[in-house]
Amino acid sequence: MSKQLYDQISGTLRRAELANQHYQTESLKWNLDPNKSAHQEMRAALKEIYEVWIPLRIVSIMKAIALPRLNQLILHEVLHPELHTFQPAYGVTPTLYHLEEYKPIWLQQLGAQEKPELIHYINDLRRYVLQFENLLGDLEESVTS
Repeated sequence: MSKQLYDQISGTLRRAELANQHYQTESLKWNLDPNKSAHQEMRAALKEIYEVWIPLRIVSIMKAIALPRLNQLILHEVLHPELHTFQPAYGVTPTLYHLEEYKPIWLQQLGAQEKPELIHYINDLRRYVLQFENLLGDLEESVTS
């Protein structure tokens, strides 16, 4: 089960990273669009999902599995949109590197620390990544039409 959970976490984070790379590509229509202001709401939502909600969910996942060496990840603070307070967060890219570098530790902890909330946090992470991907598709559609 720990390998399956590890694969779910890393696969979901890879999807988030790929979607963000796609979003950031300067040659794509939405980045060449002269009316960028017309799509600011979507851009702000994309930024919030990728820079706030996904990193906050990463913290929840790591706390749920009591992952050692958390201090080796780059920790930053993000303003929680609902609580209006700063919360610790981990970026997608550093987390992916950490997953690869410490895979045996992740697998061991996932096997030892299977808590019910972990599945909930992983599902939330998937939901945020799916929202990001769908919103990215909406932005693409609105720019091309």
